[in-house]
Amino acid sequence: MIQRIQTVYFLLAALLVAATLFGTDLFAYHQADDFHATAYKLFKGEDVFKKVDFWMLSVVQIVFAVMIIFSFKMRHRQIFLGWILLILNIFSTAWIVLGAVVEPSQCTTCGEAATNLSFGITFYSHAIAFVFVFLGIRGVRKDKKTIDSLNRLR
Repeated sequence: MIQRIQTVYFLLAALLVAATLFGTDLFAYHQADDFHATAYKLFKGEDVFKKVDFWMLSVVQIVFAVMIIFSFKMRHRQIFLGWILLILNIFSTAWIVLGAVVEPSQCTTCGEAATNLSFGITFYSHAIAFVFVFLGIRGVRKDKKTIDSLNRLR
């Protein structure tokens, strides 16, 4: 199980997505009053004004990655779950971008329009996790192709 490179890829993707659960920033606007979002809450300065449920999507992605790792004998299932994980990863990255655009415009306590956007480490970790999930799917497909060709030789 662990000796296969795609297992390492899926494990790295799960660890990168798990970084979301440790309070890292999703995005931030730097102004006189600091406006930023974590996976749990939206902050304006030191005041919390809204809960965010982004962490649930991260937990689902981690569960899918672990399911992929432990279904190493069923390559077809691994490929299927890998594509679902890839779509979830794209969705979570898009959620961060849309949240960075929409949340400051809906914020009634922020005053003026927020400027000077910077994405947090979570955005970049999800983008890198996308690459590792894709490499994992590619590795599983390569293994499946090798085993299918060995079955034809018998």
